[in-house]
Amino acid sequence: GYAALSSGSGSRVFTFEASLFSKLDCSGTAIATGRIRLSGHADDDDNGDEDCLEFAVPSAAERTWSPKDPHLYGLRYRLLAAKSQVIDTVWSYVGLREVCRRGDQLWLNGSPLYLRMVLDQGWYPDGLWTAPTKEALLKDIQSAQRLGFNGARLHQKVFEPWYFFYADQCGFLVMAEYPDWPGDKTRRFSLPLRYKQLVQREWRDIVDRFHNHPSIIAWTTLNECGPSKGWKARGGPGGGFQAYRTEEERQQIVRGYKSFVKSLVAVVRASDRQHRPVHDVSGYNHVPAAEPDLWSFHNYEQKPDRFKLQLQDPPKHHIDGRQGQPLFVAEYGGVGMEAGGPIGCNPPKFHAGYRGGFSSTQGCLALARIRDLTTAIYSTQTLSGFCYTQLYDIEYEKNGLLRYDRTAKPGLSASALRRIFDGNHQQGRWSGVGITKVASRQKRKGLAAQLRRVARRNLRGAQILPSSGHLVAGSLLGPPPPAKRRRRT
Repeated sequence: GYAALSSGSGSRVFTFEASLFSKLDCSGTAIATGRIRLSGHADDDDNGDEDCLEFAVPSAAERTWSPKDPHLYGLRYRLLAAKSQVIDTVWSYVGLREVCRRGDQLWLNGSPLYLRMVLDQGWYPDGLWTAPTKEALLKDIQSAQRLGFNGARLHQKVFEPWYFFYADQCGFLVMAEYPDWPGDKTRRFSLPLRYKQLVQREWRDIVDRFHNHPSIIAWTTLNECGPSKGWKARGGPGGGFQAYRTEEERQQIVRGYKSFVKSLVAVVRASDRQHRPVHDVSGYNHVPAAEPDLWSFHNYEQKPDRFKLQLQDPPKHHIDGRQGQPLFVAEYGGVGMEAGGPIGCNPPKFHAGYRGGFSSTQGCLALARIRDLTTAIYSTQTLSGFCYTQLYDIEYEKNGLLRYDRTAKPGLSASALRRIFDGNHQQGRWSGVGITKVASRQKRKGLAAQLRRVARRNLRGAQILPSSGHLVAGSLLGPPPPAKRRRRT
């Protein structure tokens, strides 16, 4: 790219400069700057090993990114010619944070992390999988935080880049996923080769595009793979796996499935320069040989007492092969409630969620069930968090905490839901872990105004390498309006 700048002018040498600022808008004096000399010809190899620029954040200016303090540093990239002539400038941001697994816990910046997540499927009444505005993405994040959640599992969809931009700013934890559901009654008993190749290729693209965002703390490669009751099941969709084809064919399918999941996890790990935890399969059939960093199961039991017993002693097919990974209830709840509101492309009436849906006059009963199911999780010390299904109603699923248009349901007030999901009822070793205060209305308005100013720059992809110490994450922004930038320089 830069070689074209020297066309017709002989050999030239350029300098790539990166400057780090303590403030997101890059105002004030840079706290760290680094430079690399670049040859003006693409076939020159004068750079040697200088293809990676690293600089340290001064200890006095170090602030890690977290839900409590989602601090982001401003980054300025400049391409310089002779006598420091500025040829091009690009603005970016970066966060310092480290996420990893230690034993049966996730850790963020050296402290244990308890996941209080909500399922967000990214549906909208007027655009289906397309948000009407980028501000709608911000509102969904703020709605989840107002209800007490510290993150979301982004379900069966690669979300818009603006979502991750806002999640970075808001300190909202994200478990990123992929739309991998091929359908049919056999529930992925057997997958065609072309499908497997497509999934692996697209996962490389996903990680390459989004790996810089500090808000993304884990990748979930697949959802509900294989038979819901395990490979030895004789009942369920398709008659159960043991009723599917011959024994020899079944063994071949199991070997192929395990090989595919293992290779897919390896692809994601190799693509992610930050080495985030990888969640191989959300629910159903994990693959121990893939060495997943998270282990999960889905349970939509609606009776709190039975649900608690199942959490304390999970069915064997849920935990078979687990080797001490953090155990996470990746889907539960789904408390259905028919409360009117937009229904998108649905018929006038359809099943309100899962078993035992409530009417619009039974909000207090729905709230009690949500509370009791969640309390059962809090009281189970072996669990490292949960993901409630789901934030709002979607196509053919009226089991959201909000209506499809994001308005409140009768009996499910934001304050009442927050008392359930804010973590103040976490028990034992999880008591007080990862609890943050809800932002005031005035603070949320101030953040929205700040984001509108920053978002005037065009959001694009970036390639920011991890530094020593804390891992670096960020996203590249296009240049701001020239007049405004000139005043700051």
